[in-house]
Amino acid sequence: MSIPQNARDSRRWWADLLAVWRDTRQIVLTAQIAAIYAAILIPFKVGIPIVPGFVELRPANAIPIVASLLFGPAAAWGAGIGNVIGDCFGTLGPASFFGLLGNFIFGYLPYVLWGHLGWVSSGQPPLGKSWRQMMEYGVVCVIASAACAGMIAWGVEWLGLLPFVILAPAIFFNNVVMGLFLGPPLLSFLYPRVQRWRLRYEDIRELDSSPIHPSQTLRSYKSREGEKANDHLDDAMVDCRGLSFQYASGSAPVLRNVSFSLAAGELVVLLGRSGSGKSTICYACNGLIPHMIPGVFSGTFRVKGCRTVDDPVWKQAGRVGLVFQDFDTQLVATTVEGELLHPLEYRDPLLSSDEVRRRIVHALSQIGLGDCAHRDPMRMSGGQRQRLVMASVLVQEPALLVLDEPGSDYDPAGRAQLRKVLHNLRQDGITVLMTEHDECYLLLADRVLVLDQEQIVWEGKPEVLLRQPRLMRNYGLRPFALTECFEEWGVEHLPISVEEAWTQAEVLNLRLSPPAAVLDDSLRLGYLPERKSTMALPLIQVDNVSFRYEEQTVLDEVSFTIRPGDFLALLGQNGSGKSTLARLLNGLLMPTHGTIVVDGMDTRTTSMNELARRVGLVFQNPDHQIFADTVWEEVAFSAKNMGCSQDEIVDRVQESLAAVGLPFEGSRNLDPFSLRKGERQRIAVASVLATRPAVLIVDEPTTGLDADETDRMMAMIRRLNQQGHTIVMITHSMGLVAAYARRCLLIHSGRILADGTPREVFADPGLIQSASLEIPAISRFSQRWGQTLLTVEELKASCRPGFP
Repeated sequence: MSIPQNARDSRRWWADLLAVWRDTRQIVLTAQIAAIYAAILIPFKVGIPIVPGFVELRPANAIPIVASLLFGPAAAWGAGIGNVIGDCFGTLGPASFFGLLGNFIFGYLPYVLWGHLGWVSSGQPPLGKSWRQMMEYGVVCVIASAACAGMIAWGVEWLGLLPFVILAPAIFFNNVVMGLFLGPPLLSFLYPRVQRWRLRYEDIRELDSSPIHPSQTLRSYKSREGEKANDHLDDAMVDCRGLSFQYASGSAPVLRNVSFSLAAGELVVLLGRSGSGKSTICYACNGLIPHMIPGVFSGTFRVKGCRTVDDPVWKQAGRVGLVFQDFDTQLVATTVEGELLHPLEYRDPLLSSDEVRRRIVHALSQIGLGDCAHRDPMRMSGGQRQRLVMASVLVQEPALLVLDEPGSDYDPAGRAQLRKVLHNLRQDGITVLMTEHDECYLLLADRVLVLDQEQIVWEGKPEVLLRQPRLMRNYGLRPFALTECFEEWGVEHLPISVEEAWTQAEVLNLRLSPPAAVLDDSLRLGYLPERKSTMALPLIQVDNVSFRYEEQTVLDEVSFTIRPGDFLALLGQNGSGKSTLARLLNGLLMPTHGTIVVDGMDTRTTSMNELARRVGLVFQNPDHQIFADTVWEEVAFSAKNMGCSQDEIVDRVQESLAAVGLPFEGSRNLDPFSLRKGERQRIAVASVLATRPAVLIVDEPTTGLDADETDRMMAMIRRLNQQGHTIVMITHSMGLVAAYARRCLLIHSGRILADGTPREVFADPGLIQSASLEIPAISRFSQRWGQTLLTVEELKASCRPGFP
C-alpha cells in the first residue's frame, strides 16, 4: 500500500532523519545498509571497473534507491556512511564529504518522492508489477540520480578537482543505469520479505495515521491521564489493567481485558496452552509491546509505578529483565564474561570496575557457570547458553525478572539449579514472572495465573491447581502423573508428589502386582514379529569414537550400534555430548578418533549428500533449520538438492507433509514462520523426511510445546518408527523416554554409562543420579514395591486398592 499523504506531511523531514538514531531497529538497519553498500563498493573504489576505463559504473549504486524505498531515512544514513567507508579503501579525501552528502540524498529522495509525484504516482508499492509502477520508479530513479550527481559534482568542482560537466554525467549515468537495471529485481525479491517481517519504515516508525501502531495507544493514554490514580495499586511491583492486544499479523486478539498485579518479591507462574498469550504478557512487561512489536494495544501496564508505554525499551532495562523463550537471540558476545560485560557498559551512570567485576562474578555463581567465564557461548550446550542469558539479565539487578519458559533446555541438574536461583531471587525481594509447561517449578510459586481463550481463567495457589487434574486438562495443562492415577481411585486429597503418593498408598493399603503383559516391552511398544528378525544387522556402527573441541574432550571412546527399527533415546545432562554425537552420526562432524559406519559407509570418506539420504537430523530449534518462504519450498528443498524430477519432488513433499500431519493443499502459499512452534517443528521433520532417510535424529523434539502439542509430536514420531524409520531421540524428559523409547543410551562426561531398555536403565536409580538425571515419578513410586513401572497406564493396570 502507498504511504498516506498526511502521515508523511505531519512530520518535518529532519525529524524523520533524527528519529532513526532513537530506534534500535533503525540503527541496526542503518549499519547493515552501510556495511552492504561499502562491501559492494570497495572493489570498484580500488579501481576494478566493469567497463575498462569507466570506474564510475558500479553495481552498488542500486543499493541506496532500493534501500530507500524499503527503509526510508535509515537508507539515507546507511548510503552516506557506506560511501565514506568505501572511500577509506581508495579515494578518501575532502571530496568524500560531498560523496557522503550526495549518497545521503540518493538514499533519501526515493522514499520522499514515492507516492508524491501527482498523476505520475501509481498509488501502489514500489514494485514493477504494472506500467504505472515502472513509470513512477523510473521518474524517482532519474530525479534521485540527478540530485546525487549534482551534489557530488558541484562539491568536487568547488574543491578544484574535476569539472562539473565531466563528473556529473558520469555519476548520473551510473546511478540511472544501475538503478533501472538492478533495482526492480532486487525490490521484487526483497519487498515481499521485508513486508512480511514488518521491517519497512512505515511498519517501524510511529505513524499517527496507522490503526495498528502504538502511537495511537499513546494518544489515548494521554487523554486519560486523570484515570491513572485509580488504575493501580500503589504497592504493586507490576500492575496490569484491562490489557488487550492483537498482533498486526493476526486476525483476532491474543489477550482481551487481562488484569493482574504482582507484589514485590512475589514469584508468579503463567500457565496456558501454546498461543494463549503468555509470551505476549512477557513482552508487555518491558515495553516490547507496544513499542517494538506492532499491533492494537489497549489498557495500562505499570512496573514500579511507571507506565511501560512512556519510556523506550532500553530505558526499562534497569528495572525489567526479560529472558526470551528463544534465548539464543539474546547472545551477542564471543565469551561468557563478555556477554555479562556488554549490558553493564551502557549503564547510566557508569559503574566502577570493582562493581562490574562483583556483579559478573555474582551472576555467574548464581546460575552455576562460575568456571566458564572465558568459554565461547556457541561451544556450550543449549541449557548452558540458557543459563548464560539469565546471568546476562541478572547482572543488571532488575526489580522485575521475566522468564519465558526458562527451563526448556535444562536437564534435571539445571532445573534444580534454577529452582535454587528462583528461591534466592525471591529472598532478595526480586519479583519474578515466568511461563512454564513443567510442573516442577509450580510448587515454588506464590501464585499461578492460567490463561485460556485470551483471558485469565484461573488464579490461585499452585497446590490447589495441581490437585485438580480435570481442571488442568480442560485448560490444556498436563497433570502430575501420579495425581491422575489416584484420581481414578477416588482419593479426596490427591497427591502432588511421590512422597504424598506413598502416604496415600498406605492409607489405601495399595497392592502393586503387575501382570506379565505389563512388563513385556515388546507388547507395550507394539513390536511386530517380523521385525525381530531384522534387528540383527547394525544400521549404524560406532567404534571407539572420540571427539574434541580444541582442548575439550566431548566424547571419549564411545562404542554402540543402532539397528533397523530402533527407537533409541540419548540421555545425559547438558554438555554430556549428546548433540555432538548426533552430528557425528550424520556427518556434520568428523570423529577425532574412531570410526562411524552408516549403512556400510564410513562417515569420514562419504559425502554429506550421501549421508543425508540415510540419516536425517532435526535440530532442537526449528528456526535454525527452516529458511524458505513457503512450507512447500522448505520441504521440497532437499529433494531438489538430490536431483529429483519435478514429479518426484511433488510426491515427496506430499508424502512428507502427510507423515507429519500437515496439509499439502495451501502449502505453496503458507509462510512457515507464521505458524506456531509445534507446527514449525513438524515442518522441520517433514523437510528431513523428504530425503527418505532410514534414520531420523530428533534433538529435544518437545521443547517449548504444550501438553497437546507434545502428544501430537510424539504420536507422529512413534508413527514414523512404526512405518520403518529408525528413531534417535535426544531428550531430558524421562517421561517421554518411558512412554516411547525402546532403548536408552545413558551418556555422562562423554562416556556411555548404560545401554538398555528404559525399564532396565531406570531400575538403577543410583546410575541415573550419577548422570545428574531423574527417573520418572511413576518409576520412583513403583520401586518401593520392587518394580519399575514406566507409565500411568502400567501403574493403573498393576495397582489395586486393598482397603482394610
